[in-house]
Amino acid sequence: MTRPEDAPLLVRIPNWLGDLVLSLPTLESAAEGPAIFLGPESFRDILEPRFPSVRYVATSRAARWAPLPTIRALRPRRALLLTESLSSALLTWLAGVPERIGYAAEWRGPLLTTRVRRAGPPRSTARAAEYRELAAAAGIAPRSEIPTLQPLAEESDSARVALERAGWKGAPYLLLAPGASYGPAKQWEPKRFAAAGAGIARRTGRAVVVVGGVEDRDAAASAAREARGAGARAIDLAGSTGLGELFGIVAGADGVISNDSGVMHLAAALRRPTVGVFGSTSPVWTSASAPWVSNLYAAYPCSPCYRRTCPIGYGCLRSIGPEEASRALEQLLP
Repeated sequence: MTRPEDAPLLVRIPNWLGDLVLSLPTLESAAEGPAIFLGPESFRDILEPRFPSVRYVATSRAARWAPLPTIRALRPRRALLLTESLSSALLTWLAGVPERIGYAAEWRGPLLTTRVRRAGPPRSTARAAEYRELAAAAGIAPRSEIPTLQPLAEESDSARVALERAGWKGAPYLLLAPGASYGPAKQWEPKRFAAAGAGIARRTGRAVVVVGGVEDRDAAASAAREARGAGARAIDLAGSTGLGELFGIVAGADGVISNDSGVMHLAAALRRPTVGVFGSTSPVWTSASAPWVSNLYAAYPCSPCYRRTCPIGYGCLRSIGPEEASRALEQLLP
């Protein structure tokens, strides 16, 4: 039988790439002892090589109760819930985890043994600071406030193959990420991305690489087309890379312009000069905070509204011009 002091800590990791990156200091501290990470299957290949001593258990919305037998067999002593869903608390309660730690969101307070009190109203404190609060309640202390990543050798190699397959000739490049899975209220117009990146690319002899998921293909194709029309060499990789390749591609960029998305947080963690464009979300809550990051936010009276779509015309995004993003990135570039 496992002694209580040897029983692992189960960490329910975030579902979004950006939140996962912000949680990395907490995950690194958790992995210093026996730990289990519970999260999306899509994150397995990027986390398992970085945390070889940690057992990774996959979960999904479609099969959210499937991990129950595995969790029961692993007998974790505590569950640290970095997600705020009712289902994550219910899963760990059903699995018989003795201690369940998290914020009392979505009416799940009765399922928690430790209800962490927020430092302020929801979404008023930086997400990374919230993860540190939760970690402290679980008895772990992150060593850093700023997430840091390095690409693995295989990620860099696969990125190079993907770039060369798309016609890259080895030139330095700027990276544009015009998509955002959350919805159009977080998406700056592709033509603005193109204008912001193409000017710098032309002046400095860099290429432009556009990335995104399958759902971002239209926005990425538009940005690449506009960039070429403005005289830049542009490569469109949206929908054609896995997460590991994306890590390597972002790590190789001289600079990055992105919506408030996973790519923005990934670029910041990889210490790339990064400009983040904010629409309906708040740079207080979800920004990447580091000296090599510039966050652009119009602070409209109605923002942050956190809507996925805007009923009044996306003024918060349209008031941010491409020249503002270009200027911000040029100030960050070495």
